Amino acid sequence: MTYNMKKLNPWNNIPKSNNSTLLKIDKNLKIEFDSNTTFLARGEGRSYGDVCLNNNGTLIDTNNLKKILYFDELKGVVECEAGITIKELLEYLIPKGWFLPVVPGTSYVTLGGAIANDIHGKNHHKSGSFGNFVESLNLLSSEDKVYLCSPDKNQEKFSATIGGLGLTGLILSAKIQLIKIENDLIDSKSIKFNSLDEFFELNEQLENNNEYTVSWIDINLKTKNLRGIFHVGNHSKNIKNYKFKNKKIFSFTLPLVQRFSLVNNITINLLNNFYFWANKNDAVKKQYYRSFFFPLDFIKNWNKAYGKKGFYQYQFVVPDENSKTVLYEVIDLVSYYKQRPVLSVLKTFGKIESKGLMSFPLSGLTLAMDFQNKGSKTLEMLNELDKIVRKNNGRIYIAKDCRMGKDSFKSFYSNFVEFSKFIDPNFSSTFLKRVS
Repeated sequence: MTYNMKKLNPWNNIPKSNNSTLLKIDKNLKIEFDSNTTFLARGEGRSYGDVCLNNNGTLIDTNNLKKILYFDELKGVVECEAGITIKELLEYLIPKGWFLPVVPGTSYVTLGGAIANDIHGKNHHKSGSFGNFVESLNLLSSEDKVYLCSPDKNQEKFSATIGGLGLTGLILSAKIQLIKIENDLIDSKSIKFNSLDEFFELNEQLENNNEYTVSWIDINLKTKNLRGIFHVGNHSKNIKNYKFKNKKIFSFTLPLVQRFSLVNNITINLLNNFYFWANKNDAVKKQYYRSFFFPLDFIKNWNKAYGKKGFYQYQFVVPDENSKTVLYEVIDLVSYYKQRPVLSVLKTFGKIESKGLMSFPLSGLTLAMDFQNKGSKTLEMLNELDKIVRKNNGRIYIAKDCRMGKDSFKSFYSNFVEFSKFIDPNFSSTFLKRVS
């Protein structure tokens, strides 16, 4: 084991991290747990908030845990260590004709992070969240004991660990059920819409017959209306003599964190106009899976474009019965504060229940919005958004949060009292300290 003192910020650069001890695990997976400090696993640090921080504590770097331990190519079951990324795992699985059942919007997420945040994808309406496909996991406690957790063994600990924010112990490895594919292409289609009513009409028409659905939306602060692109996709089939490409996608990296934000009303308008007009109402086209699932990976560190102040991502879900009313309230509110979302993604969650005690998804509509950090004005707006979500029986995604208050958290996650029984006494996070 090696120790380093580091300041590791979350993906959105808010909040700023205090010094943490970064612990790199050796090949023997031996950790000396010290009762004088708290521990937390950290993978790629792609959370938009403080669930991946442990100020004045120890972060366990899982990037050395990348082994594929077992693969059943007939049944499509893979077991691997928790530090392997979605990108690395797909590169191994796809040539063998298998795919992960749920993937997030970036491939730079570790398996452990996917479980700890119970990630959701563009197919939640069909498949539910990632935790529904975890057959078992190995969890290391601060007592230096490894628990095999599954729906049949240590079931309560299993349920607490899925979506458990890394607080139940260190996930060492997990066994995942995969889905069969014939190639690495997606049959995709994009449809423009110019109002919220049009979105709901398209969603009703397209959701049942498409595995993957998601919408990019652009909120007009002046008219209090929106426009968007409804994207759908399915894994391609029946292509004769197809060879898996595993081709490289061109990408680039911003050189440094900008002293000032490259994101402003002018650039937002330019980018949104370009994106809207560049996406035509084409017939179904074959698209390489990376460009369909992970478009933002094109710029590896796009978060730096927001400058040193960082940005906020706000993602909520509300039940179907109130969803349209809520969206109109949200549009009115962001218009009142004159803060146009830089990027907004709208989609629906299905009725498949998550296995995790603290999982985010519930049946309804979910919207994720990126906002420039304009200080107290932005925080005031986000607090007002909390009130709208609370009164409509919704909740906020913890993995995207860095400022929600204690009262809001307890309202959104009533299962926390039950979940807290399974928190390892030597594990903690900046998030836990903030909301406890």
